[in-house]
Amino acid sequence: MLGTHTIEARALRFTPAFPFDPGRPYSVRFDPSRVPGAPKSAPPLLATIARPAGDPTPSTVVTRVYPSGDVVPENLLRMYVEFSAPMGRRSGIEHVTLLNGSGREIPGAILPLDYEFWSPDHRRFTLFFDPGRVKDGILPNREMGRPLTGGGAMTLVISREWRDEHGRPLKDDYRRTFRVSAADTRPLDTASWKIQAPSAGGRNAVVVAFPEPLDHGLLMRALGVTRDRAPLDGEIAVDAQETRWAFTPRDPWRAGTYELLALDILEDLAGNQIGRAFEVDNFDTVDKSPDPQTSRLPFVIR
Repeated sequence: MLGTHTIEARALRFTPAFPFDPGRPYSVRFDPSRVPGAPKSAPPLLATIARPAGDPTPSTVVTRVYPSGDVVPENLLRMYVEFSAPMGRRSGIEHVTLLNGSGREIPGAILPLDYEFWSPDHRRFTLFFDPGRVKDGILPNREMGRPLTGGGAMTLVISREWRDEHGRPLKDDYRRTFRVSAADTRPLDTASWKIQAPSAGGRNAVVVAFPEPLDHGLLMRALGVTRDRAPLDGEIAVDAQETRWAFTPRDPWRAGTYELLALDILEDLAGNQIGRAFEVDNFDTVDKSPDPQTSRLPFVIR
């Protein structure tokens, strides 16, 4: 096993790179003859250790899937799957199936990416649709077409065989059906956003409403509020099927002008960004700077 060794007082301590699995036996072998000054004839010490086995009853379930609405564009780029407890380190792609409106599997829709697209707590997994099939005109798109078809339906199926951090399967299979709309090829337009500012003196949230659902994961980190270019501390909430973003400040609002700060990494469900559609072919327009560009929308607290 991978891990580190340290000597503490008169003890040799091994710390594994990953936690021991509950209920699984591990063999330990210590060879004292390799310790400087020890007799070369000293026999190795052998032992078997194990953490207590946990409850084998499956209890982990899929709690949320984003987009949370019932309609997705045919050029959908990603989905997020959230679980009620931490999952194992392995990717779960093999346990995810997409069905078309006729109940047939849609082959090659999801990119076979590895576990690095887990959240740090292993409760959220990101599924990426193959952008080569989603983006119009690219070879995979010309050969196989988009995985989803506007006017049809898509059913996401997650098998209970996906294992949690204790090696237990999910409590149940998960199924959810979406209606598929036409492709969304329009860039985000901040002029269509509606900012509802609260009154000074309280901690009511400033609310931003969008005309379409945006990417849930990016909404949690690509929008913020500043005053005099300094970011404010507070809590973010996203609801109304990802068409509403709210920021509750840590401290009460003071009267004055603030700005809603939007990073250019913000996307809708089809990967369209502020002022730039995903389908754009002129790559000279792509920002190559190390820092993301921003849009600033002022609002006034009275």
